[in-house]
Amino acid sequence: MVLRAKAGLNSWENRAPRRRAAFWLPAATLAIALAIPMAAQGQRRGAQPEAPVKTTYVRLTNNSNAILKEPMTPSQNERIIAINTHPDHANNFEYFLGRLLVARGYRVLEVNYHGPENTMEEFLPPIAAAVRYARTIPGGGGPELAFYQEVAEKGPSACQQPNRLYPCDGKNLADLPKADALMLLEANIGAPHRTVSIDPAVSNDAPKVRNPFMDMYAPQNGYDPKTNTASYDAAFLRHYFAALHLRAESLVAIAQAKLKAISDHTGPFNDDEPFVVAGMAENSAGARLNLADPKILAHTHAPHMELMADGTRPVAIVKMAHQPSPPGFNQRDTLADTAQYVTVRHFLSFLAVRTTPDFALTEDSIKGVDWRSSANSAPGSVENITVPTLVMAGSCTIHLIPLETVFDHSAAKDKEFVAVEGGDHSFQPCQPQFGDSQKRAMDYVESWLNKRF
Repeated sequence: MVLRAKAGLNSWENRAPRRRAAFWLPAATLAIALAIPMAAQGQRRGAQPEAPVKTTYVRLTNNSNAILKEPMTPSQNERIIAINTHPDHANNFEYFLGRLLVARGYRVLEVNYHGPENTMEEFLPPIAAAVRYARTIPGGGGPELAFYQEVAEKGPSACQQPNRLYPCDGKNLADLPKADALMLLEANIGAPHRTVSIDPAVSNDAPKVRNPFMDMYAPQNGYDPKTNTASYDAAFLRHYFAALHLRAESLVAIAQAKLKAISDHTGPFNDDEPFVVAGMAENSAGARLNLADPKILAHTHAPHMELMADGTRPVAIVKMAHQPSPPGFNQRDTLADTAQYVTVRHFLSFLAVRTTPDFALTEDSIKGVDWRSSANSAPGSVENITVPTLVMAGSCTIHLIPLETVFDHSAAKDKEFVAVEGGDHSFQPCQPQFGDSQKRAMDYVESWLNKRF
């Protein structure tokens, strides 16, 4: 997101003219795995040495803090402050987008939240504190940030509609400072992304016993264990998605019944309860048919600009440049990789979304999702966001078509969807022939910001 600040003096030179500042909150979302140390990321594929950075510790609230990073060399881009955060108690102080932006002269506020993370709305007061802090700086940005902007624009009622699986209580959510723009860069779309990973071949009662008729890893259903790829026929896909819908709705019903028992003080605890979902990805892998079968979520449904390795920017249907693979057999049926061990409140607020009987993944779309049934749903949140919006996806990741869905649902009049040929989750090239895809991505981000601010 981008927020305009009050005019202020340049923080490096008091004689500099007063300028309007802006703030951008890039949305790093639920499925982003901060598994690659940033030092390792900086060393791979011939990355350029990092520029010197000034770092300031900032306490935001009793359960959140931040690091403000500023380039040592004055820059025209210093008028924009990026604010970044991520759930799952991740350490966001070294997130790659922050490093890339500081290297281009922007200031970055990396926010860590240390609260319980029972509900999505817990993130909103810390983000608001970060925005208010950014407003005080002289001269001076995933779904939780899209959710923040939705509530900032529309008020607490935006997250209290009857179809919400876990409506917010609205406490401390009134009059949140609004952003001036939203940028979703290779973002995970939230609870729908998790729901797609639910494995209908297993159950919580016996997670290692797989239903052979719904097993995406069974050769009789189209899976090739030698290549770890698949070609599923229409009949299997129809039965698989119908079963996934039924299991997803069953999990929601179980969780809602447990939540009612908690509220009625008839459950085992008065505040919350452990909730385990076997066969639901902990990360971006899991039981996702599109990881095995290249014809599923293979290309966008509409033409979009793609930043090509040869420097051209054609507007056309964007195809997946590289097909990821599903997890190996040793990852299946494990608590670490293919199960969710959370609480009832966390499941309903962060991981669950309603599906309908026509739920399916096609070659170019995701159908049958009630996008606004969860606070943690970027496609749902952007329906209430009207500020300028940039959505960007790498063509080597599983977020290409989900992010096109976000773009489709956006209420902004000024909105763009841009793909980066060969870009992975950090916009690095997934194969050498795609060149410096990260530079292409950040060049476009910089030009997009400069045109508007």
